[in-house]
Amino acid sequence: MTFQIPAKIEAVFGSRTRAKVLGYLADSSVPRTGYAISKELGIGVSKVYEELKKLESSGILGSSLDVRGSKRFLLKDEDLRRFLLKNLRILSSDDWFSRERVAQRQENLQRSEQISVNLGAVPKGAGTLRFANEFRRPPEKDRALRRVRDAERRRR
Repeated sequence: MTFQIPAKIEAVFGSRTRAKVLGYLADSSVPRTGYAISKELGIGVSKVYEELKKLESSGILGSSLDVRGSKRFLLKDEDLRRFLLKNLRILSSDDWFSRERVAQRQENLQRSEQISVNLGAVPKGAGTLRFANEFRRPPEKDRALRRVRDAERRRR
C-alpha cells in the first residue's frame, strides 16, 4: 500500500520508513511484530526491523514476546503518539474493522445526527451572489435529478 508522507514529517523523523512505522504504531491497538508492520506498510522486512531496533534502543518503542516467542513492538511515548495521531495516522484494516472502532464510529454518527445548524436565510433582493454562476446547474442535470428522485419515490 502506498502512503503519502508529508515532507515536513519525513524531515522531522529523518526517514520515510521511520515515519511510516511510527505512524502505524501510534494508532495500533495491540503490539505488532516487525513482519506484520512490514506486510501492512509494504516495506521490506529488513528495513522495518532496522528502524524498530533503533527506535527500541532509544526508548521510543517497547517490546514484549508473544506466546510463540515473536517480538512485538508498541509505542511508549504518549506525547509522540498524540503528535502522530494528529499528523500521521496510519490505521491497519484489522483496527479499522474491529468491533470497538465500528461501535465508536456508529456512536459518533448518532451524535452527529443530533446536531442542528441554523445558517439563517439570505434576505431577498440582497443583490446577486458573488460567483453565482458557480452555483447554477444546467437544465439537463435538474431533469436527471428529478427523474432519479421520482424513480426513488415510486420504488418506495
